[in-house]
Amino acid sequence: MVSQPRKAAAIRRRAPRKVDWRHSLRTRLVLLSSISSLLLMAALALVFYVAMRGLLVDTARSDMRGLAEQTTRGLEATLGSVQVSAQNLAANAAGIGREPMGLRVLLMSALASDPAIVGALLIIEPGRLSPDDPGFSWYVRRSDEGMAESSVPDLGYDYRVMPWYIRTTTSDRPWWSEPYANAATGGANYITYNLPLRRPAQDGLPGVAIGMVSVDVPVSRLSALLGEVPADDTLQSVLMSPELAFVLHPDPVMRGQATLPRLVTQGGRSDLAPLLQALQAGQAIEFEHVTAHASSAAPRGEKRFTLAYPVADTGFAFSLTASNRYVLAELRRITMWGVLAGLLVGLAGMALVRRASRLIAQPIEDLTDSAQHLALGEFDFPLQHVKRVDEVGVMARAFDSARSSIKQQMEEIADMGAARMKIEREFNIARDIQLAMLPGGTEFDVGDAKVELHGLLQPAKAVGGDFYNLFERDGDAVWFVIGDVSDKGVPAALFMARTMTVLEVAAQLGGSPGRALHEAAKHLVGGNETCMFATVLCGVLELRTGALSLASAGHEAPVLLRADGRREFLPVPSEEPLGVAVADSYPVWRGRLLPGDTLFTYTDGITEAFDRGEEAFGTQRLLDALDPALGAKAQCKRVVDAVNSFAGDAPQSDDITVFALRFNRDPRAQERFSVRAYLRAPLPPDAVGRLIAEVDAGLAGHGLPATLMHDVHLVLEEVTCNVLSHGKVRGRDPALELLVAVDGSRLSLEFRDDGLAFNPLSQPAPDLDADIGERPIGGLGVHLVRELAEEVAYSREDHHNVLRVALPITHREYNP
Repeated sequence: MVSQPRKAAAIRRRAPRKVDWRHSLRTRLVLLSSISSLLLMAALALVFYVAMRGLLVDTARSDMRGLAEQTTRGLEATLGSVQVSAQNLAANAAGIGREPMGLRVLLMSALASDPAIVGALLIIEPGRLSPDDPGFSWYVRRSDEGMAESSVPDLGYDYRVMPWYIRTTTSDRPWWSEPYANAATGGANYITYNLPLRRPAQDGLPGVAIGMVSVDVPVSRLSALLGEVPADDTLQSVLMSPELAFVLHPDPVMRGQATLPRLVTQGGRSDLAPLLQALQAGQAIEFEHVTAHASSAAPRGEKRFTLAYPVADTGFAFSLTASNRYVLAELRRITMWGVLAGLLVGLAGMALVRRASRLIAQPIEDLTDSAQHLALGEFDFPLQHVKRVDEVGVMARAFDSARSSIKQQMEEIADMGAARMKIEREFNIARDIQLAMLPGGTEFDVGDAKVELHGLLQPAKAVGGDFYNLFERDGDAVWFVIGDVSDKGVPAALFMARTMTVLEVAAQLGGSPGRALHEAAKHLVGGNETCMFATVLCGVLELRTGALSLASAGHEAPVLLRADGRREFLPVPSEEPLGVAVADSYPVWRGRLLPGDTLFTYTDGITEAFDRGEEAFGTQRLLDALDPALGAKAQCKRVVDAVNSFAGDAPQSDDITVFALRFNRDPRAQERFSVRAYLRAPLPPDAVGRLIAEVDAGLAGHGLPATLMHDVHLVLEEVTCNVLSHGKVRGRDPALELLVAVDGSRLSLEFRDDGLAFNPLSQPAPDLDADIGERPIGGLGVHLVRELAEEVAYSREDHHNVLRVALPITHREYNP
């Protein structure tokens, strides 16, 4: 570290530099005044532009509304007239009936009465009016050469199978067709209005369809109503069919070949989605939008105004679209000349401001020169303008009083830097000590079972409050804990060390994880004036069987990752955190790890890790990060890497800790395992039921037959009730220890109690043939146990009654 005197000497050797004119205060004053003037003029120009723009936009939009409404009324009149003519033709045709000449005259009259109609079709199916009626089908079209007539069969198709005929005769209402062109229309685009021809209604019932009427309207007729399309793309008029196909469009590519729904969903024009929704609902709409996709009719990113109106009840719709270029071209030209004039005025103002700024900036330049010498450590350099009474004098006197204080502050900063380096070294040592307290990854091989255990801790500060630990018990079980202290830093690290020690001592006492948490809670509540607490998850894993017991003191629910990829949060009951209060009991969740399963535990630093957007990592991302193919160590690293990648450069707000257990066993090996259960005074309510539930939890997942489990329940209930009934010593309930062992095709139960000596097998077998009223009470339960078991034996060992019962396992239902 460079000493303060050497640093000051090096500074003094550098000569002060003059401030470059480009960075001087005088230049800035000139620029500030000039820019202010320019901004003022720009603001006035902007206000003028905005006012004129709003006026022009409103006027243009009003004109567009008038034009669109006028065009829509013209379309309504034309198409409405066509509909009326077609309806009259249908009504007259139904009244005439089977008079072909009269029907032909009706077709000619329809063409003559409405110049918009260039073709008419009338069909009456044979046999519809009477069984011998030959029917009628005739088509008349007007062309430049005159009238062209023909029967429908002469057109070369069977009308009865045509989709348009089927739709018309089966529909309740008339409909307009989409634009089409064929040989019958001479290659011109037509639209057709179709309506069913019905027999007159009788007895209040609707008439039956006997045929149809249709009239043809050339698209060119509608085009004349829309007027001339502009040569550019600033104003577009569009006519859409009932299916929202583009009947008339300024872009030839769009006309007759595209639809509005396809343009929105597949053509990239998502900006037209409001138009599509309104027209599908049969509603008018006005809206602004920005083109989302470039086309020959509209460049991408252009702001446009569109209005659209449905054409009465025809299903057609007319829309008019104008680009902002159409409205604002003249306004922009006027604004450009105004801006140029303002720039000239601004340049003239800059010259005047430059002269006035010299008088103001000179004292500031003098103080700047003095400040440069002061920055170089020349504290005795003379200061000018000290006696002035204005703001410049205040600044000069402030420089003068700062000389002595700067020297003192530089010495204090050097002392603080040295003290901080010492604290950082001590924190690093504390961190190394804390991490050394945590166990590394380990593996246990017991028989055919193999268990991998690994943890990983990433403190938010130099030292933290998270922890995990593991230790063996009885050679075939491993205890593990993971916890999170309520604070961070040195206090949390000290409370963490105390908690780990208390938990390890409590676990050595034996029993369940719930008992260990209860004992630890009693010790951590006492002397906890700081009111710190720790959430803890405590568990025991039996290495041979995978039997798992868990108890929680306010900790996050662990994740069970199955070998087949299923993930679930285990519903472990939770009580008060350690250090807050002592719960009456900490309930124990019991289950089993199958081969290939992984138990993943963590602290809230995982799920509550935040990115720069204040979004939490959450439980779903935790589940997604787990991989059933990974071992315990790789699993921990994968999750922590996922959290760090999600958080990015956001600061770590809490300690991050994970701990994983992976259970494996050779599925070909014959299964051997044991389950222990206990009853101790004072006995809980429904002691027998709790003992059976504890055994069931240990045997769950092993695929034992339902019939065997039924026998096990009977044996447990009969023997336990006997022990509790006959084993009391001076009014004290006996303590019962039960060992259930499975070895291949045999299940053994060993009952060991410290009650009065009592051999249940010494009781005589009951006389099942005697009358029930003459039998002595008792003996049936023991008889039932003997009948179910293949072996029953009693002995008195070390002041304990020992009853051994062996049951055969006839078949297995285990399916991993």
